[in-house]
Amino acid sequence: MLLRNAKENGVNDLQLMEGSQAMEMEPELRCLKALLSPSTGIVDSHSFMLSLLADAENLGTTVSYNTAVVGGRVGYEGLELHICESKELQNHPVGSHVTPQLVLLPKLLINSAGLSAVPLAKRFHGLDQAFVPDPHYARGCYFTLSQTKSPFSHLIYPLPEDGGIGVHVTIDLNGLVKFGPDVEWLDGGEEPVSCFLNRFDYSVNPTRCSVFYPVVRKYFPNLKDGSLEPGYSGIRPKLSGPGQTPSDFVIQGQDIHGIPGLVNLFGIESPGLTSSLAIAEHIVSRYL
Repeated sequence: MLLRNAKENGVNDLQLMEGSQAMEMEPELRCLKALLSPSTGIVDSHSFMLSLLADAENLGTTVSYNTAVVGGRVGYEGLELHICESKELQNHPVGSHVTPQLVLLPKLLINSAGLSAVPLAKRFHGLDQAFVPDPHYARGCYFTLSQTKSPFSHLIYPLPEDGGIGVHVTIDLNGLVKFGPDVEWLDGGEEPVSCFLNRFDYSVNPTRCSVFYPVVRKYFPNLKDGSLEPGYSGIRPKLSGPGQTPSDFVIQGQDIHGIPGLVNLFGIESPGLTSSLAIAEHIVSRYL
């Protein structure tokens, strides 16, 4: 299935291998078969984002920090975007109306708010809510390998699991090995203002390593007890819940919801970062 999906999406260099071939390349690996992806690589995500920021500002972009978009509407003159300073929201009573401090009138609005994209769309008056999916949130934790030398020279991915791509091996630019992410479903009914302020719990419970050891040992049996340390976590903005068929990215423009100038990006979880430039090119070519 993975090989077929790759070919259908223009990835033509995947190679199906017997386990013996894969284990010759990676002696610490245990598997029956494998797919080799020669063109897979890693990037410094923070440097990437800083580069995008520099390019944007050089082209005249203004970035408004400590500012929250709290809603909007389709007005008589077009789109309205409701803005507040983030500090004004800090002590805002849960569930009460948020009065905007500023109203913007954009010609084009791209809702790429990640975890807040669905809650924001639900507060956009005039948008038919039939086009706004229900949000699901899943926390994924990573644990780092305490030993200094990496047992692998490639990124190692198991087969996908319910809600994720499986606890895999990733190696950063400093050679640090991390295992993750797992899937921990969170309550989908997050209060919108809490989403806008990113009040999600990103803590990593050290006891979750007990789940990691047996999962990782399926393909890395020599993993030693006590060698995993809590790393970090992320929250996925998902459009499918536990046991449901995984959803693809949703990119909605006027051709779908009927509102000129509004583009919604829903469910842009991993590999959203990897896909970000392609998503941007798609939006520019289709909606600009």
